[in-house]
Amino acid sequence: MKRKSATEASQLTKKVAKYARKTKTVKKSQAKSPDTLKRKTSPYFLGKKDTRLGSSFFDQDCVKLAKDLLGKVLVRELDGERISGKIVETEAYLGTEDSACHSYQGHKSAKNKAMWMAPGSVYVYLIYGMYHCMNISSKGDGNAVLLRALEPIDGEELMQKFRSKGRKSSKALKDTALCSGPGKLTGALQITKKLFDKESLVTNSSLWIEDAPLLASEDIISCPRIGVDYATKGWKEKPLRHYVLGNRNISKRDKEAEKM
Repeated sequence: MKRKSATEASQLTKKVAKYARKTKTVKKSQAKSPDTLKRKTSPYFLGKKDTRLGSSFFDQDCVKLAKDLLGKVLVRELDGERISGKIVETEAYLGTEDSACHSYQGHKSAKNKAMWMAPGSVYVYLIYGMYHCMNISSKGDGNAVLLRALEPIDGEELMQKFRSKGRKSSKALKDTALCSGPGKLTGALQITKKLFDKESLVTNSSLWIEDAPLLASEDIISCPRIGVDYATKGWKEKPLRHYVLGNRNISKRDKEAEKM
């Protein structure tokens, strides 16, 4: 067998080293984080920038989260279709001290378990035995933000279809009435307790929230919550409902708060 010269041996060594570096780089570029692998089940995370909000966004003070959610985009993927809306109205519920909150005085049950889970967990409950309400857990024991209204962006035809079920009138709803209340928005996006209670908005492949610029403080109205007459005095009047000033998709204006 013919022996290689020193020059040939040196060139061969360089080729081997170059191939090893190239292989290492390819393997590194192919590596995927656990979250990325989970999100691959949704086509909306393939071939485009991922603007989905992560756990750090939800891990903040409940009132601040309720305000920071305004303007963000709630997205529902259903049978390959994207249904979405800009969040324009929220309410903060401050856990064990808040007499209007389901976790008041440390109340824990199978029904409200999501309120005690990691920030970004979805808490869905029924009112009047027929309307679902979607909440998002925040920082603090038993704290959560109720989503009250959306401004439709994608999938308005599907929203009309879902919201028309059970209605006596065949007349199409105004766009501003599709998601102008907590039960309306869950109906329009088909968000139910069975499908999403205790799920995480950080990893779920069918429901998430996308980022958008924060709103200026002067564009946010803070006023008393709606439907909490059962709460103790003081908590009924606290300005824990927040909505986008001038938006026509909210459930109800507070004209007195808008004057302040």
